Amino acid sequence: MKTRKYWLLLALLAAVLLVAACATPAAPTAAPSDTEAAPAETSDAGSIAVILTGPWDDNSWNEAGYNAVQALGQKGAKIAYSENVADADVARVLREYTDQGFEMIVAHSFSFQDATFEVAADNPGTNYAWAGGIGRTAKNVADYDQPFYEAAYPIGVLAGYMSKSGVLGALYGFDIPVCHAMGEALLAGAKTVNPDATLIQTAVGDWVDVSKAKEAALAQADAGVDFWIECGEGPALGAIEAAKDRGGYVTGYVGDMSENGPDVVLVNLIWNLEPLFSKMLDDTHNKTFDNPFYRFGIAEGAMLVQYNEALKGKIPAEAVAAVDQAMKDIAAGTLTVEFVPESQ
Repeated sequence: MKTRKYWLLLALLAAVLLVAACATPAAPTAAPSDTEAAPAETSDAGSIAVILTGPWDDNSWNEAGYNAVQALGQKGAKIAYSENVADADVARVLREYTDQGFEMIVAHSFSFQDATFEVAADNPGTNYAWAGGIGRTAKNVADYDQPFYEAAYPIGVLAGYMSKSGVLGALYGFDIPVCHAMGEALLAGAKTVNPDATLIQTAVGDWVDVSKAKEAALAQADAGVDFWIECGEGPALGAIEAAKDRGGYVTGYVGDMSENGPDVVLVNLIWNLEPLFSKMLDDTHNKTFDNPFYRFGIAEGAMLVQYNEALKGKIPAEAVAAVDQAMKDIAAGTLTVEFVPESQ
């Protein structure tokens, strides 16, 4: 009798664990293999998963992807995400989501490129995307651009008003086109206010090394920089730490980084990925997903400028009005921000 009860208890425990495994956890976990959702029937709104390189709540790149799938989840889509996924693990995670029946799987990193195309080639019935921004696609693989330079221009207008020295800093993980164009657009915007504005550009050589980025930002501060824009989370955090030491203002990188530097993060370049992810899912359902390269900028509501409310009172009203006007003009197509991918 005791043996029978023992096995009954084991069976009951197994059933409970199975149910728990198939439920979406209340809080995210850092394990790359956790997909935050188990196989289930696809809703009418579809299903989409996103794979992140770091923590979902980084106030930056990864949180932009997380926020997008959460927004689609609120609209009825079946959603999932994995955080802190290393390059070596992404193929496995992609296959796990594929096996679970997700229709659209987003590998939200440039470095996930090889794994995405490898898995996609083996699974033609599933659609994938990667954050390349270079136009490399396949029938079931999308690439999506990151036209941050569009929003960098109005932020440059703000810098023209707020920089005391007129010397602006652009800090990049690497001097790739998407990054370089941000600095050039910042300067172009600033020159509409201060024709004598100048720009110092530095490639740190790493996307995540904060201490290395801080050293580069401090060197820029020594050269007079008092307003920064950055490309990469490490450069952004490094610039914030440098500004805390030396003064000046920093731009939050593709997310609200105000809490990382409440006294120095003046403005945030926000990347709203919801319209992009929604389009991917719509194209999947409509059978129009075929080698797509998506470009979502200010006009599509994907690039936003958001102030740190704690510091907004320091910004002159005419500066706020000029930034707003630049955003409206870009959205309307009456102002075209030049894409400058490399030094001229």
